[in-house]
Amino acid sequence: MTIPHPLPAHVPPLADDHRLRLTVLGCRAGMPEPGWPSSGYLVHLPEGAILLDCGPGVAAKAAATVDGLAAIFISHMHVDHCLDLLTFGKALAHRPGDRPRMAVYAPSGATATLRRLNELFPLGTEGPGTHPTDHVFRDVFDVTEYIPGEPIEVGTATVEPVRMRHRLPCCGFRVSSNGQTLAYSADTTVTPAFERLAGDADLLLAEATLTEPDTTEHGHLSAAEAGQLAARHGVGGLVLTHWARTGHGWLAAQAERAAQHFGGRIELAVPDHTFHLSQES
Repeated sequence: MTIPHPLPAHVPPLADDHRLRLTVLGCRAGMPEPGWPSSGYLVHLPEGAILLDCGPGVAAKAAATVDGLAAIFISHMHVDHCLDLLTFGKALAHRPGDRPRMAVYAPSGATATLRRLNELFPLGTEGPGTHPTDHVFRDVFDVTEYIPGEPIEVGTATVEPVRMRHRLPCCGFRVSSNGQTLAYSADTTVTPAFERLAGDADLLLAEATLTEPDTTEHGHLSAAEAGQLAARHGVGGLVLTHWARTGHGWLAAQAERAAQHFGGRIELAVPDHTFHLSQES
């Protein structure tokens, strides 16, 4: 198990390498803190990348990869997973040249919520040298509301939304390409849906928000539960994320809690760190 230190946000192109990789853009539960944006994860495909969630602080990092970004998937509509969509969209709107709209896949009801958000903060006013007051979620993004269990094709990848257990409707994502699979839990408590989401995945990106199991209806995992799920469903490796705290000692303790139940590779999400789906990669 390792605690990687934050690294410069640089990920070389895959070239002829068809293996999936995961770059953490943000991993903080709730609101960000200096150096720790909220949830945002870049999955590198042979032909580009997809972004899983876009919480506060993620837009600036995602902008550096926009030329290779094929689609964005939003797990649920809590602000720490979706708020920077508006910021990112504004940045894309002011880029020069005519560009196709970027695909955004979001849960049921998200389209109306996002449009209301943009109406509160429009792009700007018309005038010399300015962009018209277009709507980010109409003119910059092409928003589609996914249906849990119905796979979505993005280039060579298949992304399946899997309904999880959280206070708001929430889906994790199973991303498969060229024989490799990444499973992302999003926010959830323990649920039988992990069999579909994570069964035999090469890498499970699982929240480890809590130190003890959730006894409320909110729906979060403890680090021990993440370890138990990794062992139960035969994953190749486990990356813990969605940190309630970011102190080195607290993170190390979370890794130890997971390691009591899962004997495989355990890593801790840190902004700007890239993980291969297998240690041999």
